[in-house]
Amino acid sequence: MLKKISRIIFAGSNNFSLAHLRSLFYSKYVIKAVLIKPDNLFCKKKDQRFSPIKKFAIRHNIPVLQTNNLHEKKFFIKISKIHADILIVSSYGLIIPSNILQLFYFGGINIHASLLPRWQGAAPIQWAILSGDSYTGVSVIKMNSSIDSGKIIYQLTCPIDQYDSTKTLSTKLIPISLQCMYQALNMLIYPQKRIEYLKKNIIQTNAPKIKKKDAKISWSLPVVHIDRLIRAFNPWPCCYFLINNNHVKIKKFSITSFKKKRFKNGEIINISKKGIKINTKCGVLRIEKIKIPGKKTLHIKDILNSSKKLFIQHEILP
Repeated sequence: MLKKISRIIFAGSNNFSLAHLRSLFYSKYVIKAVLIKPDNLFCKKKDQRFSPIKKFAIRHNIPVLQTNNLHEKKFFIKISKIHADILIVSSYGLIIPSNILQLFYFGGINIHASLLPRWQGAAPIQWAILSGDSYTGVSVIKMNSSIDSGKIIYQLTCPIDQYDSTKTLSTKLIPISLQCMYQALNMLIYPQKRIEYLKKNIIQTNAPKIKKKDAKISWSLPVVHIDRLIRAFNPWPCCYFLINNNHVKIKKFSITSFKKKRFKNGEIINISKKGIKINTKCGVLRIEKIKIPGKKTLHIKDILNSSKKLFIQHEILP
């Protein structure tokens, strides 16, 4: 008789992984516990100190497992007493030790938002946009003790549109990712099933974690690179530039030219109610909505009505 998958421990952290947990919760499977990283107690907004995974678990009476140390003996004993069939991981952020993976009859699977081995690491969606990739996808792999390097069980592709941000692309990937997850679970039960991967000869690349300091705009970059940067860092950490030592976040923008201009990099070449045009190494970026610290997001035309001196034509932005 075939061994069936029934009891699951789910590990995750963000809204992308929450979509998988929610789907599993309302399916035939039983979520025995969720595994999450410790709460962000230093977050200024109290409602953001708990991850979306923890909030869902509390709301639906699912046991929560949190630890700073996955190698701790007490934690190993605690998770071993659950007797789950499989560990499903999506955007968890920590490497699961091999002794924990061995507790599960079917081991662990990781749902990763890229076509592995391309974009191994913490920020695959962001790096796919930053690199100008025309497509990405989702891979489900059998987990081992290394980062995103296990055997691929199932993959599907997804196109990247020219206006896609991390926010929109994540949303597009969710239904594809759910299909991959359920197909992979089915293939673990019936290992004789095989698939042909849609893409061959994928080059291995790394997708390291994004940091807040990476979000500062450099006007010495071509406008196409700045465009990718803004889209990749939406919604977090959100690209910004400096005016009077204030971090001004870019909330809406467009490209008005891809050609090299006679102006200096970072020079404000035009100010109007449509936005402010800033010259780059090659091309012109028009910023239409911004967020100044301590204020809500505003369109440039509204800012010009209240603070005309904030932007000065021909000023060079740092």
